[in-house]
Amino acid sequence: MFAQPKLTICVPSRNRQPYFQETIRSLLANMRMDVEYVFADNSDDPSIMDDFMEEVFGDPRVKYLPSVDRVLPMVENWDRSVEAATGEFICMIGDDDYVDVNVADLIRRSHAEQPAMDVLIWSRLTFNWPGNRPQRCNVAASLDTGVYSVPRATAYQDFFSWRGGAPTPNMAFGFYHGAVSKRVMDKIKAKFGAKYCEYPVVDFENICKVLVTAEHMVYAGRPFSVLGSCAKSNSAKIKTADNVKEQLAIFTRETGRNIDDDPHMKDFPFPTPLGLTACIAQVQHWFLTRYGYSPMPGWEANFAAACGNSCSLMATQQDNDRAIEGYRAVFAKWHGGKYLKHFQPVDFVDPAVGQFFTGVSDKQLFMDEEIGGVQTPAELYHFVSQMLVSPEALELNLNENHRAA
Repeated sequence: MFAQPKLTICVPSRNRQPYFQETIRSLLANMRMDVEYVFADNSDDPSIMDDFMEEVFGDPRVKYLPSVDRVLPMVENWDRSVEAATGEFICMIGDDDYVDVNVADLIRRSHAEQPAMDVLIWSRLTFNWPGNRPQRCNVAASLDTGVYSVPRATAYQDFFSWRGGAPTPNMAFGFYHGAVSKRVMDKIKAKFGAKYCEYPVVDFENICKVLVTAEHMVYAGRPFSVLGSCAKSNSAKIKTADNVKEQLAIFTRETGRNIDDDPHMKDFPFPTPLGLTACIAQVQHWFLTRYGYSPMPGWEANFAAACGNSCSLMATQQDNDRAIEGYRAVFAKWHGGKYLKHFQPVDFVDPAVGQFFTGVSDKQLFMDEEIGGVQTPAELYHFVSQMLVSPEALELNLNENHRAA
């Protein structure tokens, strides 16, 4: 390997060994030597991954962090992954995800043209693993061929203001399916809590901290990774109220506390069971409160709109109705009901009977996620990549400011 790898890819895992093993195989299939891997197991039965990792013993690119004598909270498993990383940039993915190792070339090209670059993020694909497909789904692949600079002020404003009212805020500049320089991560550790990862919702916590620490951010419109969703993943369980409550109970037990009872939640009455939008806003509120940053003007109305849009993403009409009822009850009391008028849930469309679209629309290519018989995120990525511009042909527009899609 080089004296310092250009990129470290961290993959923390807990009790999802078959997916973890497939992800490891997919990553290591690329033989380039300027990428480091940190695989951190945190499972109840350590022997499964310990035995598997013997197959890759001796690969100089791999650092394996085995399970310890206790179950680690997610934040600790992620934190030790970053602690072990030595790459110039760090990327974090889930154990059922995939990232193109060759994104290191784009990092290198972009960094050469803009040496001050701190963060590079890219468009992503989505994939439901076989066994987690309650209905037919499509995959959207961005056809954007540009690589752009994004002013930090723009990224900060969009994320914390909930501009546009989408269920998840725009400008997700962080290490989860992105690449953040180790220099910035070390600054975060020094500045916030003496840890790389501090809050239990680790991916969005990192976004908050990157947006106030990094200086030069770059966005690539082309996809370079796949957000996988297996039957055991959190993303597979956030669309039904009962599963959300079950996951919260597990999360509370393993974290050692219920984050809904944290002191900062006293003036932010949006509990975790309401869903992902509420959880993200919790992280933002925790971060702003703990570290003394001011909220963005007007964020409350945009957040209320986001909550209304998020309800339609629930799995069933019943779960949709529960989410609406829960949000409406909170908004009716929060700030004296001032923002209730901005909470306008859209009509629920049953995903099992909704329109299924393939083709090109709004600079995106929509495909059946079962296209070509793909069985893993890596297979999907390599199939879709054949239809997209090659990474080498991407246009670097780093002197052109841009708002990420």
